[in-house]
Parts: sequence; C-alpha cells; structure tokens
Amino acid sequence: YAVEGSDMAHVAKKLVAANKLEGVVEVIHGVMEDVSLPEKVDVIVSEWMGFYLFHEAMLPSVLFARDKWLNKGGAMLPSEVTLWAAPCNTYA
Repeated sequence: YAVEGSDMAHVAKKLVAANKLEGVVEVIHGVMEDVSLPEKVDVIVSEWMGFYLFHEAMLPSVLFARDKWLNKGGAMLPSEVTLWAAPCNTYA
C-alpha cells in the first residue's frame, strides 16, 4: 500500500499503472490517521523528516502508522536519524 495525503497520490497511481504494478501496489489517497488498510504491513517506508528532521511535523503520523499497522517484527525505513547541530552567531 502507498498512502499519500497530498494530490501526489494521483501521480503515484499513474506511475503504478505505467509500471504495470496495479496488482502489487495500491495507492490510497488519505492521511494515515484516517485510512483503513485491509491488513497490517511488514514494512513502512516514509519520508517523514522534511528538513531539520521535524519541520514537516510528520513524525506523529509515522508513529501512529507504526503502532496501528506494522506487524510485530516489521521494519521501518529509515529506522533512525541523527541530527547534528552547532551553535552559531550571525552578528559581526
């Protein structure tokens, strides 16, 4: 399943069809908190980080998906991130 909350879901459906994967990938237009999948999944792949890891505020949705839809022993990709930060001063 490919769950996409934006209108990019329509593009994803066209890509799935162009690659003859209709029987493999089902694109669902909606947000994780509102969709209903027919079954739990073995892998969750998500680009939840945006920039600065938290800017797009998608982490709660990914954790919701993990808790509701990921099979025991399943994998999340990416599974970890590292944020490097250093103090700086913009004053001359």
